[in-house]
Amino acid sequence: MMRESDTYLLDRGGMLLLGRYRVDELIGAGGMGSVWLAEQVALKRWVVVKFHESWTRSEDPARAHQRFLREAKLLASVHHRNVAEFFDSGITKDGDPFLIMERLQGHSLAFRMRDGHPMPLAESLDIAIAIASGLEAVHAAGVRHRDVKPENVFLHHDEEYDQMVPKLLDFGLAGSDTAARLTDANHTVGTPGYMPPEQAFGLDRIDHRVDVYALGVTLYEMLTGRLPAIGETNEQLVSYVVHHDPIPIQGFREDLPADVAGTIMSTLARDRDLRPSDAREMRRALEDLRYAIED
Repeated sequence: MMRESDTYLLDRGGMLLLGRYRVDELIGAGGMGSVWLAEQVALKRWVVVKFHESWTRSEDPARAHQRFLREAKLLASVHHRNVAEFFDSGITKDGDPFLIMERLQGHSLAFRMRDGHPMPLAESLDIAIAIASGLEAVHAAGVRHRDVKPENVFLHHDEEYDQMVPKLLDFGLAGSDTAARLTDANHTVGTPGYMPPEQAFGLDRIDHRVDVYALGVTLYEMLTGRLPAIGETNEQLVSYVVHHDPIPIQGFREDLPADVAGTIMSTLARDRDLRPSDAREMRRALEDLRYAIED
């Protein structure tokens, strides 16, 4: 029988999901649900299970439940080396939905950036290029992530090839071109500081270029240790982004080549028509910059 822990999380240890995934231990919990380590019994392979927890959302439970299941459908439509791999989904006998995904080993980009120090240019470009490549596949599937940020980028250690592979995580706020709306049109979805002006005004105003902007902010932050906006609260950050141009990156990294600085600032244009038109254009521009460093 499942038990409630001191943190009001159900103890799901030992549960058998879909007849083949045995839940082992809690990895973490947050506003989007709880995450557990589990074993795919027949293959002796470790996976990750994400459960929807009824206490994590203030919105209508039925709508939250629908959103969680929609995340499974969106994940299933995307297959790319730089996007966390989705395996399966289901609902427990108690009615709780869950997602089963690949187990990643390493740490988040946010953890890599935890000391606040600027990261090397080559490393930063490599990560941004990989995530831009993943976003190409996401957008090709008609999906907008809507919450690209360091916390949702995982630097996975691929043991087979002994290399670091950046992977885009958490499609809990993602939207698609065809899915029914599960959020009010005038409701803001995203993370202040990483949202472009149009995203702050509501979902009817956004397209895939919100992800281009957010990746640009992430690259800016990797290179400077700070955001291109000023604000001590979420409201102040949103207000700054809406009413002011981003802070020029050259003021924090005078050593950056002019073409690098110019490309990054173009992704942060308040007018989305002045940004790279899509993730592919952004990736190619970043690759050109990366190759120039090697020459």
